[in-house]
Amino acid sequence: MSPDRIKQVLGRRPFQPFAIYTGDGSTVNVLSQEFAFLKPGGRTLEVSVPKVRNAREESDFEEHTIDVFLIAKVVSPIVANKRRAG
Repeated sequence: MSPDRIKQVLGRRPFQPFAIYTGDGSTVNVLSQEFAFLKPGGRTLEVSVPKVRNAREESDFEEHTIDVFLIAKVVSPIVANKRRAG
């Protein structure tokens, strides 16, 4: 994906949470604009994801470093994973 596309999604007003899908099948949810940082040059996106509800401390978050060019798609709004019984 292009850095310009990521800038566009991060810059939406009002902000809309989105999910990032990478080529290896990983998914990272960007819940707030404050939790994502596109590094200068646009190649790397840093995303903090809360591990617990009402996360406040640094240890309450997990960090993801994503190569922007390996992002397969961006989906907004975030679609919850629904597992089927059976």
